Amino acid sequence: MASKARVQREKEKAAEKKAEEEAKDAGTPSTKKRAQRTTSNVFSLFSQSQIQEFKEAFTMIDQNRDGFIDVEDLKDMYASLGREPTKAELQEMLKEAPGQLNFTAFLTLFGEKTHGTDPEGTIMDAFKMFDGENVGYLEEEYFKDLLMNVGDQYNQSEINQTWKELPLEGGRIDYVKFTKILKGSNTEDVA
Repeated sequence: MASKARVQREKEKAAEKKAEEEAKDAGTPSTKKRAQRTTSNVFSLFSQSQIQEFKEAFTMIDQNRDGFIDVEDLKDMYASLGREPTKAELQEMLKEAPGQLNFTAFLTLFGEKTHGTDPEGTIMDAFKMFDGENVGYLEEEYFKDLLMNVGDQYNQSEINQTWKELPLEGGRIDYVKFTKILKGSNTEDVA
């Protein structure tokens, strides 16, 4: 039984490696014409640097270095942070993954989370609705008031979490940069 699991892990590792190589070669012209894939290659959703960051995070969580994140890995990771979630809580965390959580599945989960948001243009248009002067920023207090009193109203905890990522400059929120952060785009391209 253990050898079956080992064989399965080796197959998944080989598939993962092949997918990573395909992602690296995605920008290289090929003599063969391939059908364009929309959802089958999760690696195409992220830049190489983003994939590397996800790989580092995955490796940090995969405490026993077997190529999979399981309940014990999560337990060890939380213990290193001084936290002790119950086994039920840990199992609940892993329920989102379809089967064993290898790197490809890990990346797929993040792809679903980050690319399941509205398109960048839609987010920008929403900000522009509140930017009457079309200057590219909103006053911090005005934005906070909007989040707490309009639409899906944020509580103070959600505001605090949002403010950790917020590009604040002189009491103003650069919503172009913030949109890039929300979408996982490169903020260095923004002037």
